Amino acid sequence: MLALLFLACGSQEILDSGLDDFDTEIRAAIEADIASIGATAFSMAVIREGEVVWSDGFGTHTKSGVPVTADTLFRVASLTKPMTAISVLQQVDDGCLDLDAPVDAYIEDFVMKKQPEMASELLVRDTLNMSGGLADYQLVGDDEGNRKLEEFVAYTLQVGFFLSPPGRMYNYSNTNFAVAGRLVEVCSGTNFRSMVKDTVWDPLGMVNSAFSTKDVVANGDYAIGVTTGWPEQLGEEVELDAESFSTSHLWPAMGAWSSANDLAMLGMFLMEGDADVLSTDLHSAMTSLQIDTEEGYSSKGYGYGLNVKTGIKMGDAVYPVTMLSHTGQIYGNSAHLYLIPELEIGVVALINRELAMPVQSVEAALDLASLSQGEAITTEIPDEFSDYVGSYFNEFIYGSFILTSDEAGLLIEIPSLDQDGIGYEERLEPVRPDNFVIHYPNGTADPLSFIRDEAGDVEYIRHRIYVGERVDGSAIQAAGAPVDPSVWRSAMDVSISVFD
Repeated sequence: MLALLFLACGSQEILDSGLDDFDTEIRAAIEADIASIGATAFSMAVIREGEVVWSDGFGTHTKSGVPVTADTLFRVASLTKPMTAISVLQQVDDGCLDLDAPVDAYIEDFVMKKQPEMASELLVRDTLNMSGGLADYQLVGDDEGNRKLEEFVAYTLQVGFFLSPPGRMYNYSNTNFAVAGRLVEVCSGTNFRSMVKDTVWDPLGMVNSAFSTKDVVANGDYAIGVTTGWPEQLGEEVELDAESFSTSHLWPAMGAWSSANDLAMLGMFLMEGDADVLSTDLHSAMTSLQIDTEEGYSSKGYGYGLNVKTGIKMGDAVYPVTMLSHTGQIYGNSAHLYLIPELEIGVVALINRELAMPVQSVEAALDLASLSQGEAITTEIPDEFSDYVGSYFNEFIYGSFILTSDEAGLLIEIPSLDQDGIGYEERLEPVRPDNFVIHYPNGTADPLSFIRDEAGDVEYIRHRIYVGERVDGSAIQAAGAPVDPSVWRSAMDVSISVFD
């Protein structure tokens, strides 16, 4: 087994000379990723058999100017979600919350102004498995406070809406977890961040994690983010420190700062459990598939605050193992957590660039080829398109999506985007059963999924920020509000994975 010794500076030294090859290979892979990504701060931790067996940092782009270590703080964005899920499930263990109870049984005046009849259908479990149907928000601000979460939920009820009926389908949304965090506050009678620290971080030994800007600044050892997506300076490289923005109104969804070593502690809990932190039954539920993501994979879904997928593609093979994972992207930072409990392996990677994919280093860290037998990759690509043709409509956002087909495939028209001059390619790329990709002129792309009803007929088209219900006729219906390009094509806090 790998064995390493923590030094005072936070780096590690190999004790077993037989691990020299691993150390050489992982460092080479990380350096290759850094060069490819353009990162100036990077940290990684590798887990084997219940231990952090290797961790280190790379680069010197920190607030203090000292070299990055595995204890350096990064914004971890959506890697906050499994922390929040644990906190909510602890309230289930304590008897305050019932997963099958409606949210409005706990949060007073929980009524969606635009859809008052639907709010009572939102269950506690829906907020944790991403089936709440709540429209997504990816907002940042320059102030913070413990009351911001309560204010944000109230704001959502006044101006927000449900993209789809609660519980109907998986659709990734930060708002689900804002509501979940508010449930923790209502049950505990204290603020969300204090509860997570006291009942999740401290018991797991996560001594180097924070929510508030004040705490991060006081720590001082944190990575400077680098982004080209800052709204006021799109396309320019902008450096962001802890005081550049805050997400306190979305702390439960995307607000934590943490380190590779701390997230490794979280990863080991997710793989092994700890009945002193969360009951065995609820730990099992959290790490099991609760809802199919309907993304065209044979087995991919969401547990509670975690992606759960069986069949992991690496290189030219797919490995029949189950992976627990989550990633996070926010201005100037990427966070990756990949865990394979049956093999007792895992890896954490933190990078000071958004949308950064540490492909080579994550694959080297997990080394699946030496631990599992790979199988040939087979993917069914749609070649019949009549099921998808028709009009889809949402009265609150973007109006109609109109799908037609020709001999070459499936075509899309989005009148509201056309009216606002937001470019997209009309021809969709089929990638998996019922799943396509919409491409944009700048080279980026987004997934589009078609969701079927119990009879097998296509009922919805799903994009993260748009769910259109299939409607009769082909009339073009305009959206009720102007399109905000920064919302339609937002690169922040998306969940992208190294693995297919």
